[in-house]
Amino acid sequence: MVGLSIDPRVRLSIELALAGTSAGQPLLAKQEEAGRALGMTGAEMDVARRGSSFDFKISVAISLALDACQESRQRALYAGLSVEACAEIERIAQAIRANPINLDIWRDAP
Repeated sequence: MVGLSIDPRVRLSIELALAGTSAGQPLLAKQEEAGRALGMTGAEMDVARRGSSFDFKISVAISLALDACQESRQRALYAGLSVEACAEIERIAQAIRANPINLDIWRDAP
């Protein structure tokens, strides 16, 4: 993610953060499988579930997804994310919140 489009790793990190540790076992297993396929470590997925990341820009993206307010948008823009990337992060978060069980609903979204 360099200011433009949101890559699958960022998308999954956002999903992990929004689902947190309270997700059911089937969802946790699917997220774990998806994370491993993307090369994420268990520690990276655990940190994402707690709403953060070891990567600064991913952490900023997660913060925006968790609380899409003017302050978090400004922080994301300051960190180098584009206006388009911020809007995409907010759309992803909204889609996940609307249907947290159906993982494919946001993965296929533009």
